[in-house]
Amino acid sequence: MASNSRADILAKMKEYSITQGWGAVCAFNRERLNRVLQQQWLEKYDGTNYLPIFSGSMNLNDSGSEEGVLTNVMLGKPLLSFEPADISNSRAKLTLSILGGNFAAYEDTYGLMYEFDISEAHGYTLTVELDLSVVVGVVDRLGRVTLDLSKGVKFSCNLAGPVASQVKIGTHFDEVFKHLPPEQQVYVLGILDLKGDSDLTPTNFELLTQRAPGAELADAVNAPDGAVVVMVQLRGDEMGGDYPSPDRFPYLIPDDGDFSATVVLAEKYVERSDPDKLALIQSLLFPGEQNVFVEVSRDTPKDLVIFGRLDPSRTSMTIEPAVRVVKAGSQPVAYTALFNGAPVSVSWTVKSLNSNTSAGSIDAAGRYSPVSREMLGKELVRNIVTASYFDPDTQQTYQVGALLLVTTRSMAISPEAAARIEGHQTKTVTFVASALSGSTLTWKQPNYGSLAVQGNGNTAIYTPPAASELLELPEFTVVDPIIVTDNAGESVEASVVLTRAAPTLEIEPRFVGGVGRSATQLFTEKSNAPEEVERTWRVIGDGTVDDKGVYTAPAASSRSFDFIRCEIIVGGMLIYAGYSIVKLAAHQEEPGWEGLVKFDLKPLGGEAMFANGYQQLPLEAFIETDGARLTPEEEKSLKIYHVGSNQMVPELPALQEGIMAEEPPQPGGQWAQTRIPNRFKPYAGMSSVAPGKQAEPSRVRVYMVGRTTEVTRLYAVFESSQGVPYRSDTENIENGIVTLKPVAPPTPTLAHYELTRTRVEGGGGSDPEGDYDFDHFLKTTDYWDLSYMREGRVGVDFQTAEVRGEHFSMVKWESQAANETMFSYTGYGYGDPLKKPETYVLHYDQALVDNLDEKPKPEMIQQYSLSVGLFRVGLFRRDHYDNVRRGAHPLLYPMESSPLEVYLTDNEGNHHELAISFQSGDRNRLSVSFAGKKG
Repeated sequence: MASNSRADILAKMKEYSITQGWGAVCAFNRERLNRVLQQQWLEKYDGTNYLPIFSGSMNLNDSGSEEGVLTNVMLGKPLLSFEPADISNSRAKLTLSILGGNFAAYEDTYGLMYEFDISEAHGYTLTVELDLSVVVGVVDRLGRVTLDLSKGVKFSCNLAGPVASQVKIGTHFDEVFKHLPPEQQVYVLGILDLKGDSDLTPTNFELLTQRAPGAELADAVNAPDGAVVVMVQLRGDEMGGDYPSPDRFPYLIPDDGDFSATVVLAEKYVERSDPDKLALIQSLLFPGEQNVFVEVSRDTPKDLVIFGRLDPSRTSMTIEPAVRVVKAGSQPVAYTALFNGAPVSVSWTVKSLNSNTSAGSIDAAGRYSPVSREMLGKELVRNIVTASYFDPDTQQTYQVGALLLVTTRSMAISPEAAARIEGHQTKTVTFVASALSGSTLTWKQPNYGSLAVQGNGNTAIYTPPAASELLELPEFTVVDPIIVTDNAGESVEASVVLTRAAPTLEIEPRFVGGVGRSATQLFTEKSNAPEEVERTWRVIGDGTVDDKGVYTAPAASSRSFDFIRCEIIVGGMLIYAGYSIVKLAAHQEEPGWEGLVKFDLKPLGGEAMFANGYQQLPLEAFIETDGARLTPEEEKSLKIYHVGSNQMVPELPALQEGIMAEEPPQPGGQWAQTRIPNRFKPYAGMSSVAPGKQAEPSRVRVYMVGRTTEVTRLYAVFESSQGVPYRSDTENIENGIVTLKPVAPPTPTLAHYELTRTRVEGGGGSDPEGDYDFDHFLKTTDYWDLSYMREGRVGVDFQTAEVRGEHFSMVKWESQAANETMFSYTGYGYGDPLKKPETYVLHYDQALVDNLDEKPKPEMIQQYSLSVGLFRVGLFRRDHYDNVRRGAHPLLYPMESSPLEVYLTDNEGNHHELAISFQSGDRNRLSVSFAGKKG
């Protein structure tokens, strides 16, 4: 592995500016980005946007003679790597482990080739090569670096051996991903806040990926390593720069210290950067607020380079272990919750995603106890363990989840069943076994073939008997057991089916999976022989079969498989012979349901909402079955559809509170659905509706937002655990369709806005309307607070506020005289509901800050601190022109003619585009108008 020390990087950066015309460059390495990905993956499981369980079939070869079947396949956390990366593109590879499920492969003529249940320890994966992309929110002005699985360019899955078959399985996943909602498959690696007011605030950026030094060498230890490189255009630049040359652009993450992120500021900005408050670093954000950029050191070889790392934030919370697999009936598992890296006392809960009866329990100390094996209602129960912590310092409650899988067995083997026939498929079989105990495994030699244990003992290669030995088998069909045992005495068994020759009798079905205790299954043979011909049905295993082919599974069995044989004998000679395979369920399936009694859909609190894309209208689906209630996973599958077109209403993208569009609603408008309630008030006259308690039957809450005034009819659809869709708009359901009647957002007039002045420094304040406060006091500070009272005298505050346009401050002289000494300037502040009160400061245009001898004060006067949701302009009047540096006029004059352009969203979700400016011919007072018009 090539060395890439901090000194090496600095030596290269002394030669030339590496920013290539960009204002800045940021780089983040693979290890910490994967931590960000894991956090999001777990957070999706704590909501409704996790990836579904995959089932389906696909061809495994071009001729179509081989078929693969996925059953209940569960994908694990995504891991980022950079094998396909090049500094000239944004290509990366995502690897998703497979945590559970089943895979089987069939051949048209010979039936089952192999079949197995999947354990994460087997190492099966889905890999996706994709391009990173940039998404910029229109309203929140956050630039997101995203991974979108639906945009993968190359998929591969190693559940099958041949490379061509792996590509076929990958293509199947590719097609499935293309039809999944974005929320289930989009991950956010990093965020740039584009809302700042400094010349060092990002305005646009391009993404590149880069391999680590030496990673491209054959057998490199660091082959997956690399970095995401963000080329940043700053507000002080009119355009971005050039793409860097692979030969001249250094890998910016040093390998001789605890470094995982680097920020580079272009040489031309170095003198203008505040050492303590570099705006670029402040704009670097990460999803979930669980990671922050921490500076370690900085140097200025030419550009300013800041080496640092991504660390957990001061308000981050984690659970250990984050992912765990346990056996039903095993000893309790201890969980630990960490807040700011230290253990804390929390409230613990556990819920199941796919079971109503098998979640298990967790006590106040975080000890989880699974249900017994007899009580486990699913083959693999998927649980979420949640820790909740109330921080007395921030007065906020934090929650974090961990994924917990409960299985019937503590060991797994792949494949569990394979067929080897004399003269066909005589190749070896590679078995891979794993144990939750992690102990050493012991392999028992089979009865007919032989096993050669490999490596660390988790792998063994089975060699079937030679062709001549197969002809000497005691029966036409026999089963060779493959038994593996761990140090705790637990064992798992696989089976190799051996036949003297290729089966000549087709039995239907060829394979049956998940057969429950004492369940029955009819098998038929396809020989077309006369009825009087003798047919002999037998079972290799613990079940029974009668002479009509009706199989009965055992009430209890230590085996995973039974094998059903059928032979047709004429005149004492074996004419036809074949077999089928039954996989026995290791659990007793929990009670389910057959059909629906009721499926209602209704709006809560009324049918009206403002059509602004942000105000939500909650819908509730009421679902009653003829048996057990829906599982949480079935409830999670519920989506809202349009009546008539039968198109699903799109889901809101990640980290968005509404439909981001500044244009007026188009004909037909837009709708979106989400399971997450936002912070905007409901429509006037509607009360805020709290989520109801979960009880029989199921109640599922969905929140709608829209940007259309057209009356809209909607219905709901969910899928059963078997993948069967159920609609609320069928003929036998009376109340399954809702009619929403959105209302056009109010059209404000200037009379609805008011700027209220408060004298806070310099004396005066007794004359709010007249000129006394200005004529007798020449060096003053006034705070002008913006308020909005819409029609009906409804008081509304602001949930978001951003100043846009070229300038973030205004200036005005008393007159245009060359010797004028009276001068005023402004700053602005906003009481952001999402930020702590101590961060309320006044912001100024960078040109103003650079050219005033008396630096503007960023802190507001304490006794006049901002209330939450309030937008304020600070107006500073000065009586001496000398306070302005000579020669600054060309930089300041544009601020005299440009208003402050403010974009706000009120607490009902309505948008306001305003312009605040000095009143005409007056440097003392401010006025408000609509953006695009002079005040």
